[in-house]
Amino acid sequence: MFRWITWLAAPMTPISRHVKMYLHLGQNVMVRGRDVIGIFDLDNTTWSFRTRRLLDRAEREGRVTAVGDDLPRSFVVVQERKGPPAVYITPLSSAALSARAARELSAGINQGGECENERH
Repeated sequence: MFRWITWLAAPMTPISRHVKMYLHLGQNVMVRGRDVIGIFDLDNTTWSFRTRRLLDRAEREGRVTAVGDDLPRSFVVVQERKGPPAVYITPLSSAALSARAARELSAGINQGGECENERH
């Protein structure tokens, strides 16, 4: 099951440039919300050859970061400033991470503007 972050549709307002959203992945690891490409459940996505190939390549290239020592349940693909996307493997479920992202988005909108996570 894919859980894509889909909050990128609202028009930008001047105040929204000052609202920043971060997604907490566990163990004091946070990523900027606008950099998140997708949140994926490990059980439901690793059966795909393409997903395994993506994860294998990212690991060979040193772009995989394990968040904590617990059993991994999901992975988050993040486009950092330069270079190919980074992969964070986390013990949190994709549903929990998606719910956190939705709460952060809602909090950002309630503060007076859309989140910075909009595409420009």
